[in-house]
Amino acid sequence: MSFFNSTPQFYSDFAVVCAAVSVVGVLVLAMCLRGVGWLLWAVCLVPLFLLCRTYATVGVAPFYALDVLAAFALLATLHQWGPRVFSEKRLRWFRAAAVGLAVMTCQAVYRGMASGYPEALKGLILGFYPVLGWCAATWFLTRPAHEAVRWRWVLYVPTAGLLLAAALRVPLPAAAWGLYLAIAGAFGAQLRLRGNSRLLLWTLVGAALMTAIASKRGPLLAVLAAMAATTLAGRAYHRRARRLPVLSWGIATLGVVGVLGFTLSGQDVSGMPVVGGLAARVSRSHDTSTEAGANVELRLEMWKEALREVREDPLLGAGAGHPIEVVENGKHLNAPRAGPHNSFVGYLYYLGWPAGIAVVLLVAATLRRTWRARHHPAAASWFGATVGVSVTAFTNVAFETTYIGLPSWMVLACAYALVGVPRGDGVAVGGTRAAVLSDRSRTGRPRPAPAVMPVSS
Repeated sequence: MSFFNSTPQFYSDFAVVCAAVSVVGVLVLAMCLRGVGWLLWAVCLVPLFLLCRTYATVGVAPFYALDVLAAFALLATLHQWGPRVFSEKRLRWFRAAAVGLAVMTCQAVYRGMASGYPEALKGLILGFYPVLGWCAATWFLTRPAHEAVRWRWVLYVPTAGLLLAAALRVPLPAAAWGLYLAIAGAFGAQLRLRGNSRLLLWTLVGAALMTAIASKRGPLLAVLAAMAATTLAGRAYHRRARRLPVLSWGIATLGVVGVLGFTLSGQDVSGMPVVGGLAARVSRSHDTSTEAGANVELRLEMWKEALREVREDPLLGAGAGHPIEVVENGKHLNAPRAGPHNSFVGYLYYLGWPAGIAVVLLVAATLRRTWRARHHPAAASWFGATVGVSVTAFTNVAFETTYIGLPSWMVLACAYALVGVPRGDGVAVGGTRAAVLSDRSRTGRPRPAPAVMPVSS
């Protein structure tokens, strides 16, 4: 009888042992396969860009299939990046910030759970993703740049995901898809400057579809900011390319003609195809009696409330999962578990002023490093992608949500790591000005960099 009573426990333990042996076996096998790192990252990110929240929330909070796959990709390539994870000089300040955020997150999660805050465990993302980004960027630095070119097809997936969401009529998290399109648009704009418009055209289709479905201001702003920043960085160095693409002029002309046509005909701007809802929403942003205006005012109030509450414990923050309550005339204006809808304020609110300042400085340093290295074509793309991430972080929860946080931190880490990578002609990205001037003096202009588009994001 005792044997039969213990049988369920025996089968449970046996299943755990088999699962562990299978994972170890797959990891050992993966280490022997060439290109397994890119393959695993593609398996992690392609479903995310295709299915967004539907895929990212598979699992039990705070452990999702997405995170498991990302960790699995790093474990399978540990022999490549492990020896350099603490010695890589190009990531030393990013490494320090990631470790610091992880430590601050541990205490915030502990305090949040002790206080009974809702979903306090989800706060682990605040510290886990920076560490994940640090390790992924270290692996990224071990790979030859030409390997990434073969995987840039991943950037075509976000628009395909939008088309799938429209066909299935599933709810659209516009902030997430806006971030995905911003990343793709940054690389598409740089490819357009080099004579290849396919990715940019495809991403513009996605942006138009997202605008027609969601009519959100922040996501579209992130896409346009990423493309504009990449174009600015690319043209700031290659000043000889002064003419705007014919495609850009055509789109701008159609837009102006469309707006004038609706205005002069006396029709409401909201009736315009694709951008009508967005135009109406923007025009009402100043009117607090409308949903569009109330949304802006509510976010400002949430930020003010978060800053007020963090004054009570400025070093450690309010704790992970601490909800923000905006009350007016005895009525709650926001959702009961809402965060501040601003990642910079969020880190400051949950983890304290040191963590908030660290995140701001990390983003600023990444923008500065990629801008200074803009003579490399990939650096211009990473600069634009970082701008897109920053815009999303300012208007939404870019760094602390599963389906937005992972690509955001991947972009930030890989963009930061890019500085110092050889271009292929012996000159390092972000090298000294003297080296660039010396290269210019021999040829009359900087030597063109190879068409390398790293796609870790």
